[in-house]
Amino acid sequence: MKTNAFIRMALLGALTVFVMQSCSNDDDPIQQEPETNFTVRPDFATLDTRPDEVIADFKITDQHTKPVPLNSLKSTGKYALVIGISDYDGTANDLNYCDDDAIDWKNRLETEGYTVITLLDQNATYSAIQNAVYNLASLSSAGNEIAFCYSGHGSRGNIISSDLYYINYSWFETTFANAASTKMMFCFDACQIGQMTALDAPGRVVAVASNRRLYSYDGDASMQNGVFTYYMMEGFDQVGYIYLEPDCRYAIDNMELWASYYKIRVAPSYIDSYAGDFDL
Repeated sequence: MKTNAFIRMALLGALTVFVMQSCSNDDDPIQQEPETNFTVRPDFATLDTRPDEVIADFKITDQHTKPVPLNSLKSTGKYALVIGISDYDGTANDLNYCDDDAIDWKNRLETEGYTVITLLDQNATYSAIQNAVYNLASLSSAGNEIAFCYSGHGSRGNIISSDLYYINYSWFETTFANAASTKMMFCFDACQIGQMTALDAPGRVVAVASNRRLYSYDGDASMQNGVFTYYMMEGFDQVGYIYLEPDCRYAIDNMELWASYYKIRVAPSYIDSYAGDFDL
């Protein structure tokens, strides 16, 4: 009996060693934690080390604008403004692929027949953004198609210019208050940008990479985009979507799958108030 007990103990010990070795195998894709080959686009306010009184002077709201009159002299057409900022004032504030996002949107929109104004990196100052948005808003008359895309830092419902102004959703909402175009799209790939859905109105689609609290992300070197923008582009270029709504849904679903793999939380969404299918 003692011999049998000894044999059983020896076999149990060998099995335990085998199981431990199997569970610690570096090649086991189930046991391995995924490598975090991405970077967060954080709440810019957490990076902003300027004194509170200085920051207050850099906050742009609806009190700093008014509804832009429509330009009745411009011929009917498709007009877009694309902004991507990776290079901010101060190296600690830089991001990776926001300018790449903007270039991809520029190429996509030009393919669809839009006349595109592009502001990249240090050219995307508050003054430049203000002038370009005012121009776009003036073109939003009936019959024209309008697109606006932004990729960069965000913070609590604000986009951040390259010279570190916080431009609030209320500023955009008021600036476009006169818009008469029945076909407009807005896309924001930034953190804490969910309040930009206040731009929703009949005839518009508004897509955002995050809600009011959560972040957006730069993908890895194989993506070379913000994660939300990457899947927006993949939907158009690889899957072959023609319409904006299924492309937005594809980007949302795949960003959520991506986040689930890395065990992080995201909240991309879109609002569709366009009647019918929105073809870019």
